[in-house]
Amino acid sequence: MPPSETAGQQGAPSTAPASWVDLLLYLIAGPGVFFGAGFLANHLGGLKPSLLTTTISYTLNIVIFMGAVLVVGVWRKRLSMAEIGLYPVRWRWSWLLLAGIITAILIPIRGLIGLAVEILVYGNLEGLVEGQRMQTLIPGGFSWAAFLISIVMGGVLAPVAEELFFRGAIYTWFRARWGVPVAVVVSSMLFAAAHFDTLVVVVTAFILGLVNALIFERTRSIWASIAVHAINNSLAFTLVYLALGLSSLLSRTVN
Repeated sequence: MPPSETAGQQGAPSTAPASWVDLLLYLIAGPGVFFGAGFLANHLGGLKPSLLTTTISYTLNIVIFMGAVLVVGVWRKRLSMAEIGLYPVRWRWSWLLLAGIITAILIPIRGLIGLAVEILVYGNLEGLVEGQRMQTLIPGGFSWAAFLISIVMGGVLAPVAEELFFRGAIYTWFRARWGVPVAVVVSSMLFAAAHFDTLVVVVTAFILGLVNALIFERTRSIWASIAVHAINNSLAFTLVYLALGLSSLLSRTVN
């Protein structure tokens, strides 16, 4: 029996309407706490972008979003591990190849759409390098330490936490209340809003959210959407740091 059919029998979300209290608690415990912590750090702590602040930002992302699902959902018995496709693990190695193919298609498409929107709205691409997310990603320019932290924490661990939250908890909540089409769109909008920075980031996050919501619905396994998210982030970070490294090398060569 195909994994999606088996998953549909073992771990499909309940069709009973979800509680609005649960949704409110998810949003407060997840994005609410994360952006609140970021606001305090930026406006009260006066911290400048550095390797330390990058590490702290990733750590908060991972702990807060994963914690929101485990505490608000699983610990309160509003979600089960099977319901969000976390455990028992449902996985096919062919999904890894599929994730790589999807990422290879998605990155240029998301990039081109994001660039087009940025130019149409602002008339330039200055926002690409001025956003807070880019400053967090490359504090002080290229360094191998920053690259490794970005790959491990932003490329692997953060996608686990974010998929658990936005697909495992948020998508499941909307699916139970209003069905698949609404859940796909609204959960992707919230995912994009949580990545609010430059317009390019928001647009590309929305597209990734749509794809991962559909993958989660089809496979009923959170690990499939995690694979796409992780490969996407890791490849994107690698391309950014590769460009920075080449730029730094060329600058030294010219000078």
